[in-house]
Amino acid sequence: MSNKVIIFEAIEVTRKEPINFKEEDVYLFQHELKKIIPKSYLRELNQPLIINNSILDLRNLNFHFKHTFYKSHSISKIAKDTLKNIIYSNKGTENLDKGVWIVNSKSRNFGHWIIDAMCRLMLIPDRYKDYPVLLPSSFNIDWIIEILEYLNINYILLENNQKYKVNELILTSDAHPSGNYNPEIVKKLRNIFLDKAEKNSNENENRVWAYREHISRAVGNFEQIEKILYKYNFQLVKTEQLNLVEKINLFKNTEVLAGTHSSGLVNMIFMSKGSKLFEVRDYQDTHKNALFSLASALDIDYFYTERSESLVDGDGKIDPIKFEESLMECL
Repeated sequence: MSNKVIIFEAIEVTRKEPINFKEEDVYLFQHELKKIIPKSYLRELNQPLIINNSILDLRNLNFHFKHTFYKSHSISKIAKDTLKNIIYSNKGTENLDKGVWIVNSKSRNFGHWIIDAMCRLMLIPDRYKDYPVLLPSSFNIDWIIEILEYLNINYILLENNQKYKVNELILTSDAHPSGNYNPEIVKKLRNIFLDKAEKNSNENENRVWAYREHISRAVGNFEQIEKILYKYNFQLVKTEQLNLVEKINLFKNTEVLAGTHSSGLVNMIFMSKGSKLFEVRDYQDTHKNALFSLASALDIDYFYTERSESLVDGDGKIDPIKFEESLMECL
């Protein structure tokens, strides 16, 4: 078998309840207050083949699906995508001396890039720091490249359908299960971003609403919620339209980041310890606790309210009275 090196041992994390926790909501959080975060590791692979997002470790008869596909993908999708990569690969093989692998099939989403892929990068020991990150061509996305270049991380964009034989590939495991985070890893990532931030930027305490109405998961009565936000001096920000430096300079000086459940709230990675996250959770949703657990890992105070109806049964309205009451608790 390829060499396996443990980077972080398994740990048990205990999370405090939301600051504005209500007893009737215990079913939302009780299963998330204590979790085991499994160990994370890397493998040193000798001369595997890479085709797009597939790793063919023929020496060890292993395709490493667990670390190249997101956990929710079906076996049939994994088999179909892998077979397609092999069938449509170009003739001939290019050789690469070395590289690092940190992505899976969902890492092109901003939230998953930050809390999955970038956290996997945190597993790389200093002795491999000169190994370039290998990115399938589908990851040639402006904001991904911007992050890598901002942090001075060497990378190689792989050509679509090209076969690559890598003399030495460092394959990272998941840093943590998606939605449950190793606090040491996410804090390390935050520090790397903030250490590079301008020290003389605006230090006002911002209140930001991560605006998503134009993308997905809209609020049916947002015009009522918008009036409340303006009343309490929130700025509505389309976070995906900010470049990385703008995001860092905004959120490192943000007192409260608020919004509906979405990847826009993952921008808390740029916020300081002791700041606040206010999440509008989906109606009676016991599963989507990733933002609660990320806030806990980053020592950010977590507040919440819920939509008053589900997105499936209605248009996801928010009760404005309950919303304002919960927001005032946060403020």
